[in-house]
Amino acid sequence: MLSTILALPTLLLTLHTTTLILPTISRLRQYESASKTAAQYSNTAAEKLRKTQLTQASGVIATTISLISCLYLLSSPSIQYQGVTAGVNAVICGLAYVHMAGFWNEREQTRIPLVKDFNEAIRGSEKVVLLLGTLGVGWGVAAGLWVVGMGEGVVGLVIWGVAVGARAWGIAGEMGWKR
Repeated sequence: MLSTILALPTLLLTLHTTTLILPTISRLRQYESASKTAAQYSNTAAEKLRKTQLTQASGVIATTISLISCLYLLSSPSIQYQGVTAGVNAVICGLAYVHMAGFWNEREQTRIPLVKDFNEAIRGSEKVVLLLGTLGVGWGVAAGLWVVGMGEGVVGLVIWGVAVGARAWGIAGEMGWKR
């Protein structure tokens, strides 16, 4: 179990990301039929609907793969593929981060006055982007630690915690964790 200790905090971060992505998608789905109707008359609306669906799907896929990988690492007695699993997840989360960040940002999204759920869905998607970046950092650090043989134990966990903690501190204001 100690050899997979880095998968535990990564699992917690993945679960936190999941708790944000699911209600965000639910909120966006409330406006999907109106968006489809608008898409029939506007190429811009059709493109925004397509990008919304694709970017949300990439976030769900990356988060699901991260969750499955964490559970695999925590339940598998084999430590042969830890570095590879973590490295692949770092790439997947990084790609999902870049893909979503290109669409879910202040420049691309417009808040609509008096449409609280839609605005919360936009904000939730922006938070998911930040957490996917943090997951990418977490998996990347874990991969590096496992490759150099420091992923097993307290020292590796502390290094992981400092790296991911620094990233979390950097996004804390945007996440609403500090005022």
